[in-house]
Amino acid sequence: MGDGHAPRYAGGGVNRFVSEPNKAVFLSYAREDVVAARRIAEALHAAGVEAWFDQSELRGGDTWDTKLRRQIKECALFIPLVSQHSEARSEGYFRREWKLAVDRTQDMAGGRSFIVPVVIDDTAESDAAVPEEFLRYQWTRLRGGEATPDFVGQVKHLLDAPRHKPSLKPSPPRPPTLPPELKQAAHAKAAAVAAPATKKSFPVAALAIALGGMAVSVGLVLFVTLRKQPVPAVAPPPSVATSPAPAAQPSRLIDKSIAVLPFTNMSEEKDNAFFADGVHEDILTNLALIRELRVVSRTSVMSYRATTKPMQQIAAELGVTYILEGSVRRSGNKVRVTGQLIHAATDEHVWAQSYDRDLTDMFTIQAELSQQIAAALKAALSPEEKVFIARKPTSNSAAYDQFLQARAIYNREGNNLAARLRRITLLREAVALDPAFAAAWGELAVVYAYAAFYGDAGMETSLAQAKEAIERAVQLAPEDPEVIASLGTYHYYGYRDYRRATEQYERLARLQPNSPRVFATLGLIQRRQGRWAEALVNQRRAVDLDPANLTYLTNLDSTLVAARRWDEALVARRRLVALRPGDLRAASSLAGLPFLASGSIREIEEFFARLSPAERDSPLGIEFLKNWAIWNGNLAEFVRLDRLQPYYDDRGTPRWEQAFDAAQAYYLLGDVAGAKARLGDFPAELRARLQREPGNFRQLSFLSAMESLLDHHEEALRLINRATELMPVSRDAVDGAFYVFFRAWAYDMARQKDVALAEYGRLMRVPLTGNVLNVHFLRAGYRGPLRGDPAFEALLNDPKNNEPLF
Repeated sequence: MGDGHAPRYAGGGVNRFVSEPNKAVFLSYAREDVVAARRIAEALHAAGVEAWFDQSELRGGDTWDTKLRRQIKECALFIPLVSQHSEARSEGYFRREWKLAVDRTQDMAGGRSFIVPVVIDDTAESDAAVPEEFLRYQWTRLRGGEATPDFVGQVKHLLDAPRHKPSLKPSPPRPPTLPPELKQAAHAKAAAVAAPATKKSFPVAALAIALGGMAVSVGLVLFVTLRKQPVPAVAPPPSVATSPAPAAQPSRLIDKSIAVLPFTNMSEEKDNAFFADGVHEDILTNLALIRELRVVSRTSVMSYRATTKPMQQIAAELGVTYILEGSVRRSGNKVRVTGQLIHAATDEHVWAQSYDRDLTDMFTIQAELSQQIAAALKAALSPEEKVFIARKPTSNSAAYDQFLQARAIYNREGNNLAARLRRITLLREAVALDPAFAAAWGELAVVYAYAAFYGDAGMETSLAQAKEAIERAVQLAPEDPEVIASLGTYHYYGYRDYRRATEQYERLARLQPNSPRVFATLGLIQRRQGRWAEALVNQRRAVDLDPANLTYLTNLDSTLVAARRWDEALVARRRLVALRPGDLRAASSLAGLPFLASGSIREIEEFFARLSPAERDSPLGIEFLKNWAIWNGNLAEFVRLDRLQPYYDDRGTPRWEQAFDAAQAYYLLGDVAGAKARLGDFPAELRARLQREPGNFRQLSFLSAMESLLDHHEEALRLINRATELMPVSRDAVDGAFYVFFRAWAYDMARQKDVALAEYGRLMRVPLTGNVLNVHFLRAGYRGPLRGDPAFEALLNDPKNNEPLF
């Protein structure tokens, strides 16, 4: 608390998350650790725990000091955050807070748990500059302030059972610690003495004690993890027992973090590039199975293909210690794979190997390479991990080729309709060549599930085909991590069965505790369940583990914008621009954010001013200009540009959706005939589709919107009410809210003012990922029947409707 600054979440001078009286948690931290403190507070808030920490406007003075002293005296738990920042400061108000907390323990009964130390980085507990009282308790390590469900659960347990004895350590108190400046000098001297020995071998791996709830006779222990890698933000189910590892006291940690750069395609046939990329991705998958390793994902490393950056810079950008680079040469039935592992800071070659084998031995090569890298980094392999790494997904080289080509399409083109159709063709060929290819069956199920989720034609048929494929995959390899992931994704996208999807990704978390994919997917699931604060914790964790992953960062940005957390969204979009230099989409997204946050148009106008004539006249440039014309309400300019470029298929959306977007502008300009002409035959096409698929809620919603433009308001309301019945917010908080917005718009267009206003007002109080109800956008661009209505204008002018939602 003391030195920290934090945004306000609720009224008063202190951030308060409402819970029972006298059960508040006080967070004490150095001001540089405000982000970590906020993350912990948000995680506690999501679980209904009240957290107290300082407000920036209450800096200094007797009133401020008195308030903090009172809170330390009244709080139920005191959580000091220990970090390199607190270590570096021998003075600071947080140290006064720490002393006050220790003083309070002198007046407490012996059975009270009160001080719960938390370390948010790699600061060593053994010589931390903290009060001696702190060293009597077990410490919790939450890297970056990412509070796990285990930690939150333990805090709640302590709050509910205050008579439990403190979590004392079995070891006697340590000797007094040195102040930071003297301790740094001592470390430097010790390092100089030990320097010759460190060149002979790797440091010994450190103890890692699993975070898990475990009651012992002296009370609930807040277990400590000394691993550098974060612990999953998802607690294992109660049936899974966790036990601490044998105690060890290493001198320092091996940071077993690694980035695998894209493998160079050395084949004479350059069409084999997909094969080299496939080998690269499979090696990444194998390494990610090793619990002790933290492996940066494929998405993050692909931007370093053919890079000229030095290894040390790449490692710093990706947050890793080791870099693996290699090559693949395929010729006929032979394949040669080379790899070398480099310690980036020293440019030391830790390991190197080349493999010359038959193509049918490809999986053996991948397994051997993964095992040898694990050995080089002294990462222990469990029997289960050895089995997974040694598995051979298929013995048919042609089937493997089809599988890799399908995966290459997804990696290159994403998940648009055309890509889905081509992937289905390739994956069906793969399983026809090898009916025992479990991973291919699982991926085929996923693609069919996507087709159903996005409302492609033949939704019911897609679901049936997805079910058939996933059942084959599970029958063939029920314990395979890739099949487990496919099963979770099938439940998510095929049926929006988020409970079952969570079960599978929790299974995956136990197999791959450092996998950013696990946290990213769980964040998306929680978002659709309406658990936005929890989703934000997991999405941040995924980005922290995989900092250059554009998908994870984009999803995090989407959540932040939906929650109207403008400052954090600005940071995320700046990171996206830094990761995609020269990318106009990223730059335009960053330029448009100030408009959503404050109504400022300066940044977006400066963006357009920077475009060259060729960029402005390109299809993408025209698309940008059309979007901005809608945003700022210049509908005449939109129509002009729309006649110049009616469709932009790189959007990845069906043309009937694009036609509806354009027809709105014509209609709101008063050109009803132009709107009807712009819609063309698409309303009839959707009516025919719905005859075949009456439950396709996406098509129901868009046809409803088209019927509104055609002044068929009764039919429009019937269709959208059916869509919201099929997809209520309770089933999917993201899509459900989007369809409620369509319903509000239908009532608006039907001039049913009171219903429309009620719907708009309700939607402004919930996160909406499309951000279509942004007050600045509506003030500038809305041209519907409610424009100028006092009640509608009051909604736009209410400052609460643009403040953070959580």
